[in-house]
Amino acid sequence: MPFEMAGTMAGHSSDPAPRTRNTGIVAGAGRGLVPALGPVLAGLVLVTGCSAGASEDGRTVLTAPADPSDAESSGGASDPDAPPPPDNLDLAAFEPLEGGGTMQDRYPVEFSREAEGGVSMVLAYLSAISTSDTMELGGAVTVYHARGQERDPESAGTEFLAERASDISEAAVSADAEFDPERYPSPGSTHDITPIGVMWRTAGASTVEVYVLAEERIADGLGLELERTGVHGHVIEWNPVARVGFGDWLVTGDPEPGGLGIPDDQRHSLEHPYWTPVTVS
Repeated sequence: MPFEMAGTMAGHSSDPAPRTRNTGIVAGAGRGLVPALGPVLAGLVLVTGCSAGASEDGRTVLTAPADPSDAESSGGASDPDAPPPPDNLDLAAFEPLEGGGTMQDRYPVEFSREAEGGVSMVLAYLSAISTSDTMELGGAVTVYHARGQERDPESAGTEFLAERASDISEAAVSADAEFDPERYPSPGSTHDITPIGVMWRTAGASTVEVYVLAEERIADGLGLELERTGVHGHVIEWNPVARVGFGDWLVTGDPEPGGLGIPDDQRHSLEHPYWTPVTVS
């Protein structure tokens, strides 16, 4: 899962006990697994305490977006080569829609045809991969990815974890911390992804580019704990014959580089008007 390093780093927990928390909804990993498993992440921090941006009751504190009229001055729109403003620009908040059914008694599916249904599917997918369990990860790939429909969940999950271990290794090296990919995932490892903002653009009659701003917490169960904020990008397409003819959104690839349309120094801030805060139930 490639990501751009930024921000600060401090502390290294020597306590091997993992830190877990319940997450509402959420992102990708793996360069070689399937096209849309590679988010662009940034803002890595080694942590020993609670996640930044959390209130006393444990809920994420969200910052309301800036006035949409400031979009041109705040990022990208004044650049003739930049992508157009996103479709969500005028929304104050986004509440994910529910799917019409589930698969394997755990994965929400059968989302509505409008773009908001596709965005909700991406958030459900990110929630599904907020785990270090091989079979759960593999199940998410086979359910939500167009190229994963015929895959074996165990092999898909194993490949997913291998790519994730490679990503964590790179992050650990940058943070001058110890991480053994051969021992990952250990019994106590966790991987929590909590979305805090979304943006999307329609790219065709049945294609949408979705970006999710998310807080991510990683623990290898052996003392390493990382916290970072990143953008998870996915191209999704409406497949009218998915789910035995009901129709549904499926992940088909990654957005083109530069598709976010937000300057690097602003892309991880909910104050940028391109981001719409996510309402997490």
